[in-house]
Order: sequence, then C-alpha cells, then structure tokens
Amino acid sequence: MILFNTADICDENNDIQIGEPVFKSYGQNKKFCGMIRTVIAIEDNSYVKNLVEEKVDGDVMVIEGKASIKCALLGDNLAMKAIENGWSGFIINGCIRDSEIINNIPIGIKAINTVPIKSQKNNIGEYGKVLNFANIDFREGEYVYSDPDGIIVLKDQLVDEEKLTHNGLVPYTVITCTKIY
Repeated sequence: MILFNTADICDENNDIQIGEPVFKSYGQNKKFCGMIRTVIAIEDNSYVKNLVEEKVDGDVMVIEGKASIKCALLGDNLAMKAIENGWSGFIINGCIRDSEIINNIPIGIKAINTVPIKSQKNNIGEYGKVLNFANIDFREGEYVYSDPDGIIVLKDQLVDEEKLTHNGLVPYTVITCTKIY
C-alpha cells in the first residue's frame, strides 16, 4: 500500500475534493486508499454483496445508502469476503453492523454509524453511477484516500515514489531532537 497522509496531500494539491467530516471509522486499517467503485444500495445490500464477490486489486467500494439508519449495508461476513477478494475499504453513506468484529478485521471502513438490523435482499441497486455525498463527487476510476484526518478524492493515483526510488527497500531518516529546558 502507498504511504500517504491526507493533510499532506491537501497541502500539495489544488485539484482535489475534500469530504465533510461526517463519518466514523471502523476496521483495523485506519488508512486505506484505492480506485473508486460505486454502488447505490438503499436499504438493500444485494448489489454490495455482488460487488464484494469480484476479485479486485485494492479498490474502495463507495456505497450510496442515502444516510439511512434503518438497516446496515455491511456486516462482518461481507467485510471478511471483501478482504479475501482484494478490497482495501469501504466508504458508506449509511450504516454497518457487527462493528466489534469488524474492528478486528484488516480493512478500512468509513460509515455514518452502526445499527444491528440487516438490510433487505430484493436485488435492488445500481453500479457505476457518479455518487454525491459529504461534498464529494465519487466517480468510478478516480482515487480515494482515507485516514483519521478525512477523506479526499483525486482524479489520478498518487505515485508511490518509495517504490520508484528505493526498489522496495524501506528508507529511514535520522531525526535529532534537542529539548530546551
């Protein structure tokens, strides 16, 4: 995974979308990023389940649930399946459930809140649409970066300069600090 900090990305980029701070963080990975895949799933997570079944390479599923708190669009079983299939995370304009279990799964999730009720299973939804919530237009093929400071979207993927210049070796920096009393 690319090393990043959303605050630094904001400082260094002008062509960027910055999300409103309306989400709570779940899962072990507090930082996650990837290419955006979108799904509309209003109180029915059938389309979420179908998309989770796809094998991907670190993509992030962005789910438009219209901020409904009536049911959860993601639980522990789908979160585990997502890890198996290569998803790096979820941004959900809605709720999750099984949060205590999910917080022990190596995935990143931003969601409005939790609710213990499972969703309907009526196979209703849409894929690939531009979604707008939290002051961001989420478009398939663009890149989302999420950390404890927030969510940002860029049109292009950041380059992992470490991989380019260090051939996979981890660089180090020596920092000397002096405390004045």
